[in-house]
Amino acid sequence: MYNSAFSAMLLLIMFIFSIKVSSNPLYTFCSDNTGNYTSNSTFENNLKWVLDSLPSDTSGTGFYSTLIGEGVDRVYARALCRGDVNATLCRNCVKNASQDVLDGCKTLEAIVWYDDCQVQYSFQNSSLMVYTGKYPDSNNKEKNISNPGRFDDVLTFLMNNVSNDAAYDSELMFKTGEVKVNKKETLYGLVQCTRDIVGDTCRSCLDSALKDLNGCCRSRTGGSVLSRNCNVRFQIYKFYNVMNSPLIYAESKTGI
Repeated sequence: MYNSAFSAMLLLIMFIFSIKVSSNPLYTFCSDNTGNYTSNSTFENNLKWVLDSLPSDTSGTGFYSTLIGEGVDRVYARALCRGDVNATLCRNCVKNASQDVLDGCKTLEAIVWYDDCQVQYSFQNSSLMVYTGKYPDSNNKEKNISNPGRFDDVLTFLMNNVSNDAAYDSELMFKTGEVKVNKKETLYGLVQCTRDIVGDTCRSCLDSALKDLNGCCRSRTGGSVLSRNCNVRFQIYKFYNVMNSPLIYAESKTGI
């Protein structure tokens, strides 16, 4: 009887961890340039309908893009889950993000990013819009590296490699990687694009994000840049659920 009770408790704990999602968004963007939609309007009704459907529609593949309505009432919506999360985590993250963006924004365009997913809606097709990078507050908590020279070169090498693989050699447009800086330190990187853009557009988005990453977070212990169509992140600890063969860094002088 004791063994049965213990097994039941263990299964409950495992279930709780399987549905755990980040409690707070990394960043919420309510566009100031698009104006607000009217309460109880057809646009709002379309928005509520499409956001309600996103969790189940996204969880199977980790990405979903759709639209509903006509003319000024048309709503485009997209959800993207990080490429290493399971269907349960994906569904719950998108559900939370959809509710957050509905409660927190009344603008005609908005995006919310969580650690495990992002949800966005707009009156226009977001995949065709220009790149705009956002910086989560967590970047400000990262410490400076004491000897940045080799660290920055290795970071450049890592992020360029995973970006190229995500754009041209991954069906999920998602890639992680790791590389040793020295005997004690390892760098871990992650990049991802939405799957409604082509490889060249993905790589262009990642290049822009890496330039922003260089500006905000070079010579620091970690950093992230978020955007509509792609995201990039690096840390000095492993933060994703993928096994990688470490990359081998060859001495060179390049910039992000």
